[in-house]
Amino acid sequence: MTQASPLAVTRPLAPAHAARQKGWPFFLLASSVVALCGGTAHAAQHHKKTARSTPHAHTTEHTATHRHAAPHSPTLTTPASNNSSKARSQTAAERQAEQSVQHARDALQTTQAQRDAVNRQKAAQAAAVEASRAKNEAAQAMAAQKAATATALSAATVTATSQLQSTEQQISDLDTRVADIRSEQASLRAALQEGGKALAPVLPLAERLSLYPSDTLLAAPVPQGEAVTGFLVLKGLSRELERKAEEMRTRQEKLSALDTELSTHLTQLGSLQHTQALQRDNVRQQALKAKDAQRQANLAAKTAAQRLQEATSKAASLQDAVARLDSLQADAEAALQKEIAAAERAHQTARDEAARRAAAARAEAARRKMAALQNTAGPGLSTHGAANSAGNTHSSTQQDNDTAVGNGPSSGVRPVAGRLVSTWGAQTETGPASGLTYSTPPAASVRTPCSGRVDFAGAFRTYGQMVILNCGQHYRFIMAGLGGLDVETGQSLTKGAPIGHMGASGTLFIQLRRGQKAINPAPFL
Repeated sequence: MTQASPLAVTRPLAPAHAARQKGWPFFLLASSVVALCGGTAHAAQHHKKTARSTPHAHTTEHTATHRHAAPHSPTLTTPASNNSSKARSQTAAERQAEQSVQHARDALQTTQAQRDAVNRQKAAQAAAVEASRAKNEAAQAMAAQKAATATALSAATVTATSQLQSTEQQISDLDTRVADIRSEQASLRAALQEGGKALAPVLPLAERLSLYPSDTLLAAPVPQGEAVTGFLVLKGLSRELERKAEEMRTRQEKLSALDTELSTHLTQLGSLQHTQALQRDNVRQQALKAKDAQRQANLAAKTAAQRLQEATSKAASLQDAVARLDSLQADAEAALQKEIAAAERAHQTARDEAARRAAAARAEAARRKMAALQNTAGPGLSTHGAANSAGNTHSSTQQDNDTAVGNGPSSGVRPVAGRLVSTWGAQTETGPASGLTYSTPPAASVRTPCSGRVDFAGAFRTYGQMVILNCGQHYRFIMAGLGGLDVETGQSLTKGAPIGHMGASGTLFIQLRRGQKAINPAPFL
């Protein structure tokens, strides 16, 4: 039998050594296999050396055993038999050891292949994560770009909306004047008719006296004294008739003038309504572009808007809605403040330059987030110098108004055309009014009273279509009762931009809140 080479038996040491470099399980498995193979090889070599050194002894003993064995005596075990059995056992052990080595080698190769596959999978996953991160950054950049586009488009509508609202206000004033003229015409016609009825019985006598004054008195069958008295009476009656006739002529002339004025106003009204239609189409097209741009931005970054929408939709009342919005904003600001404080503490306690740079970067990022949170809402409000009257304000309201800053002096232009029918603090069925109420022309456009972000836009309980506009520094305008909306939740708007329009006949309610407290909006409009 050919002696097994120690080099051949120990050949798996190379993979085992490699496996040890990559993990302890591979080292233990290879070491066990090498130990088994080494022991088996040593036993086989010892047996073969013994067999070569004593071949004659083995043969003699084997012959003697067969020669002297009795036919019915038990089989005796000789040293030669033992050596032969050991040789066979060692050969089987060698084969088993070689198989074990091969199995170990196959296991190592399989494990290595699996490890390579895992490494490839990790690399692919890392690439996918990096690609996803890049896509997310691109989506955020696109969202910011779309939001900027929406803001620019909103700002572009301010001039057109201002012109439209001016036209709507002129139409509203003309409608009021036309109604007054028609009412005055009806009153004059009624007065002329009544005067005509009063003069009808005496008109024949007055006409005869004017034609034949002397003959009429002489023909009267009365004494001369009574005739003189009658003449004086008729003379006074004539003057009264002349006065009434002059009044009737004046009223008739005024009625004719009103007819002419009414005709002029109706012509002007028709021209303004045509201009209004063109301006309204222009404004709505521009507002639609801004709304579409904001909708595209919301598709990429809508989490915050959804939280606001859900928080507002779940509110049981207008107070709860504003409270929830304030709570969300306060929580976000508190979290950012904690992050800033933690980053600054980490920056102060960092021992190496790299840690200090990382902590400083975290603090700066948190400050940028805080600035972004405050800037996107709006710059706040400022009054235009109007003082609150003692009967319509509370003692703390003026203080709140004085501390409002940011949106610049008000232009004094109302957010909608029409008439102010209810002022701040006016007595209503439910107590003092907490806002302003306007009676508006049909389909009148509604403008933003401040620059800021739309916290909510949609139908809300009994308020109809409603917009909550975050002006910044915890100031929010609530505008309810609209017929249609031209903005999206989360959209950034410029002061004076359109937010929607009224219905065929509607009432716009405007409320201003600082935090959860309603304050007088008049100084900011």
